[in-house]
Amino acid sequence: MRFDTKASRMFIAAMIASVAAFLQAGVTTAKPFASCAHMPLERSTAYNPQTKRIDIPWRTDLPTALPLNADHAWSNTELSDWRAYMAAVLEEVKRGDLSIHDQTISMRSDAQWWISPWMDYTANGRERNLGLTRERSPDPGDLAPGSPGKLQVWAVGFYNQEGAYALSQVFAQPCDPSVPTADWTFPANSASFKLLFTNATNTQVPYLDGAPVVLAFIDKPGGGREEQTLRLLQVDIAVQDPRSATKWVFGTFVWKGPKAGDGLFQNLVPVGLMWGNDPTADTQSRGDFAVLAETRLNHDLEGIVWRGPNQTWDERPWPGFQGRLNGPADNLRSSCMSCHALAQWPRSKALGIVPRGPNFTLDALNAKVARDELREKYLKNVVGGKLTLPSEAVAETGWDGATSLDYSLQLEAAFSRLCRACKDGALQGPTPRVCRVQGAMDYIATAVCPALSPMGGVILSDSASDDEPLPRQ
Repeated sequence: MRFDTKASRMFIAAMIASVAAFLQAGVTTAKPFASCAHMPLERSTAYNPQTKRIDIPWRTDLPTALPLNADHAWSNTELSDWRAYMAAVLEEVKRGDLSIHDQTISMRSDAQWWISPWMDYTANGRERNLGLTRERSPDPGDLAPGSPGKLQVWAVGFYNQEGAYALSQVFAQPCDPSVPTADWTFPANSASFKLLFTNATNTQVPYLDGAPVVLAFIDKPGGGREEQTLRLLQVDIAVQDPRSATKWVFGTFVWKGPKAGDGLFQNLVPVGLMWGNDPTADTQSRGDFAVLAETRLNHDLEGIVWRGPNQTWDERPWPGFQGRLNGPADNLRSSCMSCHALAQWPRSKALGIVPRGPNFTLDALNAKVARDELREKYLKNVVGGKLTLPSEAVAETGWDGATSLDYSLQLEAAFSRLCRACKDGALQGPTPRVCRVQGAMDYIATAVCPALSPMGGVILSDSASDDEPLPRQ
């Protein structure tokens, strides 16, 4: 048999290039989370009854290898050069051809961004169009002066290859994820970004003028879901960066209209970046901004995202507590970093996720003793892989001891939703290990998930469950 030498060389070269590109990407795939054999697809909140499938478009083929020779521009950018750092993260998002057009979100099918498993159950679970999950409802005046309460916020978050690789280790068995061990962490340069949308109008929130819109199946009064319009509100980013005292860096962008250019990246304005909670920083007056070394804010947003000089907007004196970073959708008594530091399993008995209750209302925080309590409990600089309260690692009666989830509230939410599915009888077969940890909200003592509910769809309420940990990044 004769071979065309030139054609053979070209074929071999192409094959070598293809293999090299695959190895360079470092991606092998695990089974998609939807392949869990113990939960019928129709019990998922993302199930489409028309197609009888889960049709959300995002990658779930979690990579089982770290990228080879990964180069991230933020690694060569000083944290204090915060605008450049945020731009570097956003540039990697752009590489996936992220677009919000024609009332939907799209990325390339091979974009190096993945979503978390097990976010598609409970009243807050993924909706079926875009895989958005329900977030906390903003309080009155959170988003803008006079903005109403009971608005809805829905979001979808993505992990890069380093972050998704960590998820693949936890979810190596899709129906039975591993409980991370003490000091477990995401790899360096793990990154995530999250798109947050709201059903607020641009009349209620003026800076949403021209914001990209999507159609999503969200809660309707009286129960169930229906297709409604949502507007892009903010974009959150997080990076596992060894240079930070906590090993994490958090940033937030906000949509600020009117629309310019393609209506997405040109209108995303940085709110700020933080790499620590400045645990000791306080002011004599509650409403003042503390002097912070570990947060940078865009003060051009004063009067737009938080109260400006001589402005009547008592509900939002700062983005996060005394000038620490938070986006408009977030709890202003906390900070991005404070909230995520409490990602652990089981959830903290003493602290929950954010400061709540009568001790931490804005009026109560006029007292220095209340502000000191808030800072001492919630605004520590917790190193990734450690617990905010180390004492909660110790087992006791009814509590098997907690382990950190390294700032990932999506992992905590995924575990919680998995255990709720088991408790409801939606998940069948052996009880997942995470659900047999005493102290978990839906702790299950039996070796097999209870068969408590008949087959059928998920019951959806008209509001997010107060007892479920809502995901933040």
